Amino acid sequence: MSGRRFARVVECARCPRRNVLGAALLWLAILPWGHVAHAEQRYVLDQRFGTIAFSVSHLGLFSSAGEFRRFAARLVLDAAHPERTQISVEVEAGSVQMSWGEAADMLRSDDFLDVRRYPAMRFTSTSVASVAPGRYLIHGMLQMRGVTRPLTLAARLTDRHTDPVRHDQQADFVVSGSLRRSAYGMTSDAGIISDRVTLKITAHLDLGEDGHAG
Repeated sequence: MSGRRFARVVECARCPRRNVLGAALLWLAILPWGHVAHAEQRYVLDQRFGTIAFSVSHLGLFSSAGEFRRFAARLVLDAAHPERTQISVEVEAGSVQMSWGEAADMLRSDDFLDVRRYPAMRFTSTSVASVAPGRYLIHGMLQMRGVTRPLTLAARLTDRHTDPVRHDQQADFVVSGSLRRSAYGMTSDAGIISDRVTLKITAHLDLGEDGHAG
């Protein structure tokens, strides 16, 4: 499929869902609320409660969006030393979905994600830094199409509160970042599809009465 036809894909609305990448940052933001029994907590988060979404511009006029439906994340959360939080995410490249099926097929092709040779993408954090109240930077390495490059994600807590009925802790946040697809060997249709890919993750997380992610 040509880049011109791909450019017809338009962004579709999505409902916010609970997310894996931001869970560690959300934990850090809510730590003062609850008691932590152990300094280090390990979690394997359910992919059903997460969204990894992206968007890209076409001809500078409009953008299209998609998401990855299958992934797994493991978190090691250190309450005593939040900066030591570790995040590891593996994404099934072939699970990419867009509002137009032919666009998703193109992204799975050899010119783009090349899922036949590189079925998985991996992000591993190297450090987590607090930059302001409710704001964090996740520094890490992203491996995609056999190439590994640094990637930094910004996390912003947008709301936190205690549910008046259930009395559990809840919070909303946004995790965002961007990358250059050409840095990972995806150079096709450069005149039509922007090199810059924007990542955006919105989330609502229920943490339970003790502040633990569930």
